[in-house]
Amino acid sequence: MSILRSLLFVLVLMLGVCGPSLAEGDLRYAGATTLQRFFMPEAARVFADKTDLLFCIDGGNTAPGLASLLKGEIDVAGAGRRLTQQEKSAGLVEHFLGWDMLTIVVNQANPVESLTLEQLQAIFSGEIDHWKDVGGPDLPIIVVTSPRGSGMRSSVQNLILGESAYLKREVVAGIVAEADKQVTLFQSAITALSRSMVNEQGVKIIKVDEVEATAENLAGGRYPLAKPLTLVTRGVPQGGLARFIELATGPRGQEILARHFVPKIQ
Repeated sequence: MSILRSLLFVLVLMLGVCGPSLAEGDLRYAGATTLQRFFMPEAARVFADKTDLLFCIDGGNTAPGLASLLKGEIDVAGAGRRLTQQEKSAGLVEHFLGWDMLTIVVNQANPVESLTLEQLQAIFSGEIDHWKDVGGPDLPIIVVTSPRGSGMRSSVQNLILGESAYLKREVVAGIVAEADKQVTLFQSAITALSRSMVNEQGVKIIKVDEVEATAENLAGGRYPLAKPLTLVTRGVPQGGLARFIELATGPRGQEILARHFVPKIQ
């Protein structure tokens, strides 16, 4: 890659500068925040070295990314869930990357160390609203949730709530990655968040059904909250986009993914 293209790549990667700065054949990504932060930047660098094609990378959560893809505003979207049948019928095609751990995060001062899936369903639906009912302190439970339209929110619905609805008294984080920050503010708070995003002091990840949230437990099928990670294209990818999908889903992409997630290739 030329020096000028290298400098342009750094600018695009750091500032998200798209528009006229991208040449014909360069690509645009939007969607899942987890992939935006922990997969796409390095995958794009490797791809640029191989092809001299640049990526403009943006986040915005799963639903807005898929909406932009359907409008033709981007080339590939990241999703923290599987596509619906309606989305597939609209021409979207998913390319499975691997798994993310949906972890349960509480304040560090909370003595609770494990919750069952049944208890989590009752907490996130509002059926249980006090910590003393699950062996915790005499405090009301504050449930912090991810923004509407995010893959994280969909994962909680699918993996924890099932047919139940979210409680009405939820505290919705402004962005997905700040849910654990909200938990630091309240001793009685709880949230469900990607393991890759938990980095705040003052919180802890608790067990689910007495199983610790580790890559080994998830890969072995012991940890129950496995969240799919996919790249999505509009139709079968062609040209440079096809080359990127091949890289992302192949051994090199899986090596990059394994630094924060659980790859499909074991």
